[in-house]
Amino acid sequence: MSEYEPVIGLEVHCQLKTQTKMFCGATTVFGREPNSQVDTVSLGLPGALPVINGHAVELAVKAALALGGNVQEHSKFDRKHYFYPDLPKGYQISQYDEPYCLGGGVNIELADGSEKFIDLTRIHMEEDAGKLVHQDHGPYSEVDLNRAGVPLVEIVSEPQIRSSAEAYAYLVELKRALKSAGVSDCEMQEGSLRCDANVSVRPKGQAKFGVRVEIKNLNSFRAVEAAIDYEIQNQIALNKAGRIAEIVQQTKLWDPDQKVTRAMRGKENAADYRYFPDPDLPPLHIPAARVAEIKATMPELPRLREDRFMKEYGLERAVARELTMETEIADYFESIIKLGTKPKLAANWTREEAIRLANEQHKPLTVAAPIATLAKIIALVDGGKVARVVAKAECSALFASGIEPEKYFTDKGMIQVQDAGQLTEWVKQAIAAEPKVVADVQGGKLAALGRLVGVTMKISGGKTDPNSVKAELMKQLGVQG
Repeated sequence: MSEYEPVIGLEVHCQLKTQTKMFCGATTVFGREPNSQVDTVSLGLPGALPVINGHAVELAVKAALALGGNVQEHSKFDRKHYFYPDLPKGYQISQYDEPYCLGGGVNIELADGSEKFIDLTRIHMEEDAGKLVHQDHGPYSEVDLNRAGVPLVEIVSEPQIRSSAEAYAYLVELKRALKSAGVSDCEMQEGSLRCDANVSVRPKGQAKFGVRVEIKNLNSFRAVEAAIDYEIQNQIALNKAGRIAEIVQQTKLWDPDQKVTRAMRGKENAADYRYFPDPDLPPLHIPAARVAEIKATMPELPRLREDRFMKEYGLERAVARELTMETEIADYFESIIKLGTKPKLAANWTREEAIRLANEQHKPLTVAAPIATLAKIIALVDGGKVARVVAKAECSALFASGIEPEKYFTDKGMIQVQDAGQLTEWVKQAIAAEPKVVADVQGGKLAALGRLVGVTMKISGGKTDPNSVKAELMKQLGVQG
């Protein structure tokens, strides 16, 4: 075990799900032609005045409520100055010393099953910068200002994270809460969720923090894990080698090809940005009554829904968490239950079949696996009319056919035979066909029963239940499970 302790804080930038930008009417659609979604404000032209996007503020309040933050009645927007080619004004409109939200936190589950609460320092609103497109065919870069002015919230954690695994769990929970609240689509590949990681190490037991390195613009959860792990090991190695002076406060980038962090620039302090209140924007007033109105429109939050699924439907924590990872999945699962399906069966079929088909076909769950149809399939299996293995194998074709499940299975001759005598005959045929496997089973290798079950199912054409087959096999072979 290392004698050093990592200290990690995360700054997550989340794009708010608005149709227009934070301070102007330019649109925010992803993937449009470069520089096609700009106007006088996002271009920073002289005389252009910003106007606060009311919908963005509403979504920002939802983000705060989803994360348990305290929405401040009074806040303000500030100018954060720095020069970069993708920032036409020469400053970014952000919030500095009076953010709209303080506190809150994220509850994560650790590898050992215990839980840990990661406090948030603050959440503030700001606008995004543009994007530099670096060219391979020439010594220049191009600027795309479509993202300039896109509304963001920046969620800043306390430095309470102690490993890359904790960072990963934190981001998963953060994304689950924000998506469920309808705040953002959180598509990291589209840049609507980005993460900066602040990493330092210190000897265990030391209260003072080590020198902090910031790793910018990590665009996947795995990249966050890998970059943090590399930086921790790098700083520990420098400490052990007596080269601690080489750890300086700086901003780094993650190189995914070489799997290393590389220095980008010295890390700025607040004074370097020359913050001051934006004179073109009034202070922001969010009355408590308005916060209460917004709260009343919020959906059931994922963690609460997870707890309810466990209590109401008797699900294990891991299953309930998987089902509440996306609102679409949770709603789909509960819709099946409303049609009379047993909760645990609904959970299994949602997780194992509906989600699989939706992912394979790149379609919504309700399109890939219509709810009413899946409920009927589950009922046929639960009622012993169709073997589970057969139903699962035919799911995709059945949904594509549009035929009613019972007619589909009847037409294909897959309705299970209830005749006990017929089952006995099929089992006898399987035993006769596999003398070596029979000898293994009778010699104590009960795992070999699976082979005999499969042979019997093949002989029957899938017209019997694997559990009934197994019971009959054990009876005829005189073995006990």
